[in-house]
Amino acid sequence: MLVGKGSLTFRTYTIAGKKPLPKLETVLEKLEQFAFTGLGESEEGSMAGWIGPQHLFDGRFNLDTVFRGPYAVFALRIDTRKVPGPVLNAHTAVAVDAEMEAEGLERLSASRRREIKQQVKHDLLESYPPAQKGYGVFWNLKARKIHLQSTSKTVNEAFRTLFERSFDCELVPQMPGLTAASYAREHDTLDALQDARPLEINATKH
Repeated sequence: MLVGKGSLTFRTYTIAGKKPLPKLETVLEKLEQFAFTGLGESEEGSMAGWIGPQHLFDGRFNLDTVFRGPYAVFALRIDTRKVPGPVLNAHTAVAVDAEMEAEGLERLSASRRREIKQQVKHDLLESYPPAQKGYGVFWNLKARKIHLQSTSKTVNEAFRTLFERSFDCELVPQMPGLTAASYAREHDTLDALQDARPLEINATKH
């Protein structure tokens, strides 16, 4: 199973506002609508989309596989393809030399060099498989909390953008201070929290 494996470090979000949460069937429909579709064979860049919780090629979204107790469990898949600059430059240099030799030229125009570089890049992209990664998503619908199995800034930005677009809502990241304030409000201890100070621990030498 993809979700829950590996290093279990999370970034937590809450859904802002009091907008009614979607029904279970609607969650499945939105996951299907914004499911991962992949990069084109010669496309450069990144592509993000939802997948099922089992593996990178899991495209099933149904009640039995997605919902586990109070949670909707699925994953964010991000594919990235990019040709390294040194590799592109080396292949371009070889192609330029080959064309100059074939045409009996000592040099090529700047515009022709750009054309060759674009063609070389296109050919290399077709031979470069994208990097494929999946990140578990745990959504407690009733508590309005979502846990993403990644602390990467880039991954979290992609997640927030896709989630908010998929479910027409706003996510609020839960930082330690915000979490403490939320707990204090629920337990009527805001005054105590405001008076809290960092704990100083001094090592005693023996």
